[in-house]
Amino acid sequence: MKNFIYAIIAIVIIGTAGYFMFRGNAKESTADNNTATTGTNSENNGKIVDGDIIMPGAIATLYYGDGCSHCANTEKWLLENGYLPKSTPVKQADVDSWIGNVKVKFNLKEIWYNKGNSAELSTATKELGLSDDSVGVPFLYDSANKKSYVGETDIKSFFESRK
Repeated sequence: MKNFIYAIIAIVIIGTAGYFMFRGNAKESTADNNTATTGTNSENNGKIVDGDIIMPGAIATLYYGDGCSHCANTEKWLLENGYLPKSTPVKQADVDSWIGNVKVKFNLKEIWYNKGNSAELSTATKELGLSDDSVGVPFLYDSANKKSYVGETDIKSFFESRK
């Protein structure tokens, strides 16, 4: 129970810091993201994934923070290596029409601004018995095998091992 409380506190602190760091960017990019469905990263303020992505039959969930550079690097790698459709920012509708081409089915869930996803991540880390200092983004939870992968390198290895 003590670890769960520490995990919640850590997520709240990270989420609050992320909010204050990126709230100006979010206000500026709202108009662009509402009108642009495809385009270059510069047209979409560098955003690669727009919101949560749910793939039916997913074997894992990738938790990310909107504005996290490590998460953006991971998302870019997933896009470049065929794990996401070639459109930026990637939206649920893009994935729905592209799902037949997917190499590995996985979900993407944003945790800095989505309290429900943050709570879901806390539940997953508790289930895995992880310590608070091992929880960060990007964080991949392999629900099929009850394993986790933290950071760009481990997450890339997870996907490459399932080609």
